[in-house]
Amino acid sequence: ISFMSRITKIKNNSCHTLKIIGTPIGNSMDLSPRGIEAFEQADFILCEDTRVTKKLSQLRNFRIQKLISFNEFNESRKINSVISKIISGKNVVLSSDAGMPLVSDPGFKLVNACIENNIIIDVVPGPSAIITALVSSGLSSANFYYAGFPSRKKNDRLLKIKKLLNLESTIIWFESPKRVVVFLEELLMIFGNRKAVVARELTKAFQEILRNDLNSLITNLKSRDNIKGEFVILLEGFTPQKEKIITQDIQKKIKTLLEFDTLKTVVNKIANETNIQKKIIYSEALKIKDSK
Repeated sequence: ISFMSRITKIKNNSCHTLKIIGTPIGNSMDLSPRGIEAFEQADFILCEDTRVTKKLSQLRNFRIQKLISFNEFNESRKINSVISKIISGKNVVLSSDAGMPLVSDPGFKLVNACIENNIIIDVVPGPSAIITALVSSGLSSANFYYAGFPSRKKNDRLLKIKKLLNLESTIIWFESPKRVVVFLEELLMIFGNRKAVVARELTKAFQEILRNDLNSLITNLKSRDNIKGEFVILLEGFTPQKEKIITQDIQKKIKTLLEFDTLKTVVNKIANETNIQKKIIYSEALKIKDSK
């Protein structure tokens, strides 16, 4: 089917279509003209928080029809009602408070229900905090892994983080300001002192992108009295180690540290400072210790 034929098909079946609109992640000017048009043509707008969507319409000066609260708490029980509205010919739009719906936001169950009922899914692309942070990070964008929000349960969170240890892709998380420092400390403990980026308040007036290693980022954030904003955390992927990675300077440092610390402590210190795998440092430190 040609591109133009597909456009015609979507228009002809608009009464059986769910439109999904990407909304601004901070700057209201990022809402596209096509997004505004879709909002204006909607009979019903499904939104996480009706107050947020209403405010966006006021900022961009477009009229809105009936707003329906549609979030993680009520999605399941409202799906049948939404499907009925679409099948009856109503123009229904799904939006989120910020960014693309379904990406750490409600909508997945609804989309699948629409597919099962032969309802067309028409996406109006919009801003994404994930992509915005990635392209500005300076880390590899050749491939990346979005890990979502870390689990609130520590054991579950650490287990999931450890599974990403050897992933050769940039890894991306969302995190709240209350937990961002603790989470960075956990990344340091598991991954060593890798390069990382902390992006805060993207596209907003106080946007900030911090690029450094984990140690330095933790020190920076700990020095602040009050951490605010929405955070995106990016971590460089695993890079297979080259053969000759233990330099003479590192050997000297290991030897000096072994005079005062245990083997385990020395390995942890060098790993945090160099991002060299602990098993390689351990092997080298053991040789130095045995040669005394």
